[in-house]
Amino acid sequence: MLRYIYGNSIEMNSYKEILKGLRKNDYRLQMQFYDMFAESTYQSAFAILRNGSDAEEIMQDTMLKALTKTSLVNDDESIMRKTLKRIAVNAAIDVLRKRKSHFCFDDIGDIDDCMDDRDTDENILTIENIKQSIDMLALGYRTILILRLFENMHFDEIAEQLKISQPSARSQYSRALIKLRNHLKNNISKD
Repeated sequence: MLRYIYGNSIEMNSYKEILKGLRKNDYRLQMQFYDMFAESTYQSAFAILRNGSDAEEIMQDTMLKALTKTSLVNDDESIMRKTLKRIAVNAAIDVLRKRKSHFCFDDIGDIDDCMDDRDTDENILTIENIKQSIDMLALGYRTILILRLFENMHFDEIAEQLKISQPSARSQYSRALIKLRNHLKNNISKD
């Protein structure tokens, strides 16, 4: 596999070769490791923070941590990707904690949990509709949805990260889904 940097083609090494280079502090192979995982690590942090510069900083810190602590490096590429994403998510949650002393969820009362099942042109959801609706949710709801749906975290992990009980995490997730559905339903009916 070849990749191009500034007009020059550079052969991309296998993951095993990159790992050997990491352990030997080979700069060229460290850069290949960085290139391999930087985007997914950034996306994980950005999904939580919704701020490019903060996500970039977390991605840089995460990658630096992996490059300097080779004990974090795993021989399995998919496990390594998951590990880096988890480190980035945890760091992003820490940033949120520093900004807010706790997550707030508003009381939603009784809300109809059903979406309109009509399949007409005016009821078609787009990815952009969904992204905008998620962004409109309160920080706590948005965070739980992202951790559960996009980062595939279990409720016990979410509860631990957000310092809330597991039943509370489940309840808030359910409420977040209801709010998301209602927001999408209202936006579709307006269009």
